[in-house]
Amino acid sequence: MISVARVGVGLAALAVLSFAPMAGAQSSAVHKTTLQDRPFPAPQYHTATVRTVVDPGGQVMPHTHPGLEVGYVLGGRAVVKISGLPPLSLSAGDSFAVPRRTVHSVENTGPGALTILSTYVVDKDQPIASPAP
Repeated sequence: MISVARVGVGLAALAVLSFAPMAGAQSSAVHKTTLQDRPFPAPQYHTATVRTVVDPGGQVMPHTHPGLEVGYVLGGRAVVKISGLPPLSLSAGDSFAVPRRTVHSVENTGPGALTILSTYVVDKDQPIASPAP
């Protein structure tokens, strides 16, 4: 019998490994915290909730996800650039969505930290994010 604690540790490890490919692509101005990662809807996908804090003047470099990202700005101001769309100027209370495998980036345009809460529904056997080709 597998304990809930052991499953939680396993999911936490998966979450850390899922973001490992992005670590080299992001500057030290970007701080990601995986809040949860679950095999849902199983068996093909997993869903992760991640808090991203971008320091003033920082940028999340262009990247893609093997699934959908839905983001909500908790605090600060940003410009979100999604391939094929005009840039989105967002602030606290605004949300955005990024389709599967679409190149996008985020720039902190405010004087303070930018905090975004994102939910990803992505293919389970792929990293949550990859640098843009």
